[in-house]
Amino acid sequence: MGLTIRAHWDGKVFVPDEPVDWPVDQPLEVELRPLTMDQQTWASLSIEERLRRVRAAAGRIAGPSIPDEALRRENLYEERI
Repeated sequence: MGLTIRAHWDGKVFVPDEPVDWPVDQPLEVELRPLTMDQQTWASLSIEERLRRVRAAAGRIAGPSIPDEALRRENLYEERI
C-alpha cells in the first residue's frame, strides 16, 4: 500500500499537513522531495480558489466544431456501403 502526503519540517520533526490514515507502529520508508513553486502555490490555495481556476481553464477549451445536422440520429446511424 502506497501513500503520498504533504508535510512540513518544524525544526525537529516532519509534521503532516493533514490527518494521515496509517497503522500505528507500521514501518515505512520516507522519500523527501521539495515542492516546485507551482506546487507550493497550488497547495496553498483554498478548495474554492482551485475550483475557480479549474473552471476558468475548462472554459477556455473549445469544443469540436460539429454542425448540429451531423449529430442527428439519421446521420449518425446511416448505412454505409
